[in-house]
Amino acid sequence: MQRKKSPLFVAPALIIYTFLMIIPIIGAFALSFTNWNGISRDYQFSGIKNYTAMFSDERFLNAVFVTLRIMLTVCVSVNVIGLFTAVLLNKARRFTNALRSVFFLPYVISTVAISFIWLSILSYTGILNSVLTSVGLEAIVNDYIGNTKGALRSICLIEIWRIMGFHMVLYLASIQTVPEELYEACIVDGGSGWDSFRYVTLPMIVPGATVSVIMSVMTEMKQYDIVKVITNGGPGYSTETISYNIVTQAFGNNMLGYSSALAVFLFVFIAVISILQLKLSARWEV
Repeated sequence: MQRKKSPLFVAPALIIYTFLMIIPIIGAFALSFTNWNGISRDYQFSGIKNYTAMFSDERFLNAVFVTLRIMLTVCVSVNVIGLFTAVLLNKARRFTNALRSVFFLPYVISTVAISFIWLSILSYTGILNSVLTSVGLEAIVNDYIGNTKGALRSICLIEIWRIMGFHMVLYLASIQTVPEELYEACIVDGGSGWDSFRYVTLPMIVPGATVSVIMSVMTEMKQYDIVKVITNGGPGYSTETISYNIVTQAFGNNMLGYSSALAVFLFVFIAVISILQLKLSARWEV
């Protein structure tokens, strides 16, 4: 006879989740309707003023545009490269485990530590330009993070390098769940390697691809660490993301009520994108 599990088993996790997630979300939503500066005890109810102000805030709109650029660039890149790498590793016969570890290693290292390493490489007086100068290639020496276009590209490249291994592992796990009988049937029917990939692999890994895409979207929509360390939102506001703007408004400009409204906007935006992705991928699942 199976014993009934007590709800007390989930109580610790539920309490922690409530205090660390549910209560802060509710608190941020409540504060978004006030003009609290985060310091004084006096604050007034401002209605939807913060929400209307954000859509006329050029700095915030620029942060939305920058975040979307980073998100689209990184998400497409890591999913395409991750899938391609996973297919190759799935067919590899030797050094498979070693290669998986090499690709996955950047993901488990602290993002801040990685950012400082890349900062020492890409800065104008950094390692890369020093090497180029020492081998007589002064003509291609560049300020990779000191100009508008270069800074955004550098952030995207660093983030792609950092998380690609994680998405490769997700795709590799999905590929390895595809039954071999389907590939054999495809070959018997005269299908090529491309046919096997297109009509067997891709349809069967849609659930894994959905998880990979949603996680990459959520990660990049909350991008903060790399931007803070590498460019500090600059030059100007050219690399300032939504998360960076929220932190700046809250703790730099003492506008906690307004920053809470920005955080609620980001929360809803990510939720809407995730729901749309789930519904779209459900049509493609086998």
